[in-house]
Amino acid sequence: MNNEKHESADAELVQRARAGDRKALAAIVAENEQLVYNTALRLVGNSEEAECVMQETFLKVFQALPQFKGESSLSTWIYRIATNFALMRLRDRKKDFSDFEHIDYKVSKSALDNFNRSIGANPHRAIENSELREKMEQAINDLPPKFRSVFVLKDIDGLSLKEIAEMNDMSLPAVKSNLHRARLFLRNRLAEYAEKEISAA
Repeated sequence: MNNEKHESADAELVQRARAGDRKALAAIVAENEQLVYNTALRLVGNSEEAECVMQETFLKVFQALPQFKGESSLSTWIYRIATNFALMRLRDRKKDFSDFEHIDYKVSKSALDNFNRSIGANPHRAIENSELREKMEQAINDLPPKFRSVFVLKDIDGLSLKEIAEMNDMSLPAVKSNLHRARLFLRNRLAEYAEKEISAA
Protein backbone atom coordinates (compact mmCIF):
# COMPACT_ATOMS: atom_id res chain seq x y z
CA MET A 1 0.00 0.00 0.00
CA ASN A 2 1.46 3.35 -1.00
CA ASN A 3 1.37 6.42 1.26
CA GLU A 4 -1.68 8.00 -0.36
CA LYS A 5 -3.75 4.83 -0.02
CA HIS A 6 -2.52 4.37 3.55
CA GLU A 7 -3.47 7.96 4.45
CA SER A 8 -6.88 7.44 2.86
CA ALA A 9 -7.40 4.25 4.86
CA ASP A 10 -6.31 6.09 8.04
CA ALA A 11 -8.77 8.92 7.35
CA GLU A 12 -11.63 6.50 6.77
CA LEU A 13 -10.78 4.54 9.92
CA VAL A 14 -10.61 7.71 12.02
CA GLN A 15 -13.89 8.98 10.59
CA ARG A 16 -15.65 5.72 11.43
CA ALA A 17 -14.10 5.65 14.91
CA ARG A 18 -15.22 9.23 15.61
CA ALA A 19 -18.75 8.15 14.71
CA GLY A 20 -18.59 5.46 17.38
CA ASP A 21 -17.90 2.46 15.13
CA ARG A 22 -16.58 -0.16 17.54
CA LYS A 23 -14.99 -2.20 14.75
CA ALA A 24 -12.99 0.85 13.68
CA LEU A 25 -11.83 1.44 17.26
CA ALA A 26 -10.83 -2.21 17.55
CA ALA A 27 -8.96 -1.97 14.23
CA ILE A 28 -6.98 1.06 15.47
CA VAL A 29 -5.94 -0.90 18.54
CA ALA A 30 -5.11 -4.06 16.59
CA GLU A 31 -2.97 -2.19 14.05
CA ASN A 32 -1.01 -0.21 16.64
CA GLU A 33 -0.88 -2.17 19.90
CA GLN A 34 2.44 -3.88 19.10
CA LEU A 35 4.02 -0.54 18.17
CA VAL A 36 2.76 1.04 21.40
CA TYR A 37 3.83 -1.87 23.61
CA ASN A 38 7.31 -2.14 22.05
CA THR A 39 7.84 1.63 22.31
CA ALA A 40 6.78 1.65 25.95
CA LEU A 41 8.84 -1.42 26.83
CA ARG A 42 12.02 0.04 25.32
CA LEU A 43 11.58 3.18 27.39
CA VAL A 44 10.27 1.91 30.74
CA GLY A 45 12.05 -1.48 30.63
CA ASN A 46 9.22 -3.23 32.44
CA SER A 47 6.42 -5.30 30.88
CA GLU A 48 3.86 -4.41 33.55
CA GLU A 49 4.48 -0.69 33.14
CA ALA A 50 4.49 -1.08 29.36
CA GLU A 51 1.00 -2.61 29.60
CA CYS A 52 -0.12 0.38 31.68
CA VAL A 53 1.33 2.78 29.10
CA MET A 54 -0.54 0.90 26.38
CA GLN A 55 -3.84 1.26 28.24
CA GLU A 56 -3.21 4.96 28.91
CA THR A 57 -2.23 5.52 25.30
CA PHE A 58 -5.35 4.05 23.72
CA LEU A 59 -7.59 5.76 26.24
CA LYS A 60 -5.98 9.06 25.23
CA VAL A 61 -6.19 8.14 21.53
CA PHE A 62 -9.94 7.53 21.74
CA GLN A 63 -10.46 10.76 23.70
CA ALA A 64 -8.33 12.82 21.30
CA LEU A 65 -9.52 11.39 17.96
CA PRO A 66 -11.73 14.44 17.30
CA GLN A 67 -8.56 16.60 17.44
CA PHE A 68 -6.55 14.35 15.08
CA LYS A 69 -5.92 16.50 12.00
CA GLY A 70 -4.08 13.96 9.87
CA GLU A 71 -0.90 16.07 9.63
CA SER A 72 1.07 12.89 10.34
CA SER A 73 0.10 9.25 9.90
CA LEU A 74 -2.20 7.75 12.52
CA SER A 75 0.54 5.39 13.72
CA THR A 76 3.03 8.28 14.11
CA TRP A 77 0.47 10.24 16.13
CA ILE A 78 -0.20 7.20 18.37
CA TYR A 79 3.55 6.57 18.72
CA ARG A 80 4.06 10.10 20.05
CA ILE A 81 1.24 9.72 22.57
CA ALA A 82 2.74 6.41 23.79
CA THR A 83 6.20 7.96 24.02
CA ASN A 84 4.89 10.88 26.08
CA PHE A 85 3.17 8.56 28.56
CA ALA A 86 6.31 6.41 28.85
CA LEU A 87 8.49 9.48 29.39
CA MET A 88 6.12 10.70 32.12
CA ARG A 89 6.57 7.40 33.91
CA LEU A 90 10.35 7.68 33.61
CA ARG A 91 10.30 11.19 35.05
CA ASP A 92 8.24 9.99 38.02
CA ARG A 93 10.85 7.45 39.09
CA LYS A 94 12.65 8.37 42.29
CA LYS A 95 15.72 6.11 42.03
CA ASP A 96 18.97 7.97 42.71
CA PHE A 97 21.38 7.83 39.79
CA SER A 98 23.65 10.60 41.04
CA ASP A 99 26.73 8.37 40.88
CA PHE A 100 26.17 7.46 37.24
CA GLU A 101 27.88 10.53 35.83
CA HIS A 102 31.03 9.83 37.83
CA ILE A 103 31.49 6.15 37.00
CA ASP A 104 35.13 5.21 36.49
CA TYR A 105 35.01 2.46 33.88
CA LYS A 106 37.45 -0.42 34.43
CA VAL A 107 37.56 -1.74 30.88
CA SER A 108 40.99 -2.27 29.36
CA LYS A 109 41.95 0.23 26.65
CA SER A 110 42.66 -2.51 24.11
CA ALA A 111 39.25 -4.11 24.65
CA LEU A 112 37.51 -0.76 24.30
CA ASP A 113 39.54 0.19 21.20
CA ASN A 114 38.71 -3.11 19.51
CA PHE A 115 35.05 -2.83 20.39
CA ASN A 116 34.78 0.81 19.30
CA ARG A 117 36.34 -0.02 15.93
CA SER A 118 33.76 -2.73 15.41
CA ILE A 119 30.67 -0.69 16.28
CA GLY A 120 31.41 2.91 15.33
CA ALA A 121 29.43 5.61 17.13
CA ASN A 122 26.28 3.65 17.88
CA PRO A 123 26.57 0.41 19.91
CA HIS A 124 23.03 -0.66 19.03
CA ARG A 125 23.70 -1.07 15.30
CA ALA A 126 26.30 -3.79 15.73
CA ILE A 127 24.34 -6.14 17.95
CA GLU A 128 23.56 -9.21 15.86
CA ASN A 129 24.56 -12.00 18.25
CA SER A 130 21.46 -12.90 20.31
CA GLU A 131 23.37 -13.23 23.59
CA LEU A 132 25.13 -9.92 23.02
CA ARG A 133 21.78 -8.31 22.15
CA GLU A 134 20.39 -9.58 25.45
CA LYS A 135 23.34 -7.97 27.27
CA MET A 136 22.63 -4.77 25.35
CA GLU A 137 18.98 -4.75 26.43
CA GLN A 138 20.05 -5.31 30.05
CA ALA A 139 22.51 -2.43 29.76
CA ILE A 140 19.84 -0.15 28.31
CA ASN A 141 17.56 -1.03 31.24
CA ASP A 142 20.37 -0.06 33.63
CA LEU A 143 20.58 3.44 32.17
CA PRO A 144 19.04 6.19 34.28
CA PRO A 145 15.73 7.41 32.78
CA LYS A 146 17.05 10.65 31.27
CA PHE A 147 19.87 8.81 29.49
CA ARG A 148 17.73 5.86 28.41
CA SER A 149 15.06 8.09 26.88
CA VAL A 150 17.44 10.01 24.62
CA PHE A 151 19.31 6.85 23.55
CA VAL A 152 16.14 4.91 22.71
CA LEU A 153 14.51 7.83 20.90
CA LYS A 154 17.63 8.70 18.88
CA ASP A 155 19.50 5.47 18.22
CA ILE A 156 16.61 3.00 18.17
CA ASP A 157 13.56 5.00 17.09
CA GLY A 158 15.46 7.47 14.90
CA LEU A 159 14.02 10.77 16.12
CA SER A 160 15.95 14.00 15.58
CA LEU A 161 17.78 15.69 18.45
CA LYS A 162 15.35 18.62 18.22
CA GLU A 163 12.33 16.31 18.52
CA ILE A 164 13.90 14.56 21.51
CA ALA A 165 14.63 17.89 23.21
CA GLU A 166 10.99 18.92 22.82
CA MET A 167 9.60 15.59 24.02
CA ASN A 168 11.89 15.47 27.07
CA ASP A 169 11.64 19.20 27.83
CA MET A 170 15.45 19.46 27.60
CA SER A 171 17.84 21.85 25.93
CA LEU A 172 19.60 20.62 22.79
CA PRO A 173 23.03 20.62 24.53
CA ALA A 174 21.56 18.53 27.37
CA VAL A 175 20.20 15.99 24.89
CA LYS A 176 23.58 15.75 23.15
CA SER A 177 25.39 15.36 26.48
CA ASN A 178 22.98 12.69 27.73
CA LEU A 179 23.20 10.80 24.45
CA HIS A 180 27.01 10.85 24.62
CA ARG A 181 26.96 9.56 28.22
CA ALA A 182 24.45 6.84 27.36
CA ARG A 183 26.53 5.64 24.40
CA LEU A 184 29.70 5.73 26.50
CA PHE A 185 28.08 3.65 29.24
CA LEU A 186 26.73 1.10 26.77
CA ARG A 187 29.98 0.84 24.80
CA ASN A 188 31.96 0.24 27.97
CA ARG A 189 29.45 -2.28 29.33
CA LEU A 190 29.51 -4.28 26.09
CA ALA A 191 33.29 -4.01 25.70
CA GLU A 192 33.64 -5.37 29.22
CA TYR A 193 31.33 -8.27 28.36
CA ALA A 194 33.23 -8.97 25.10
CA GLU A 195 36.56 -8.95 26.98
CA LYS A 196 35.23 -11.52 29.49
CA GLU A 197 34.00 -13.74 26.64
CA ILE A 198 37.42 -13.65 24.96
CA SER A 199 39.16 -14.41 28.25
CA ALA A 200 36.87 -17.37 28.90
CA ALA A 201 37.34 -18.84 25.40
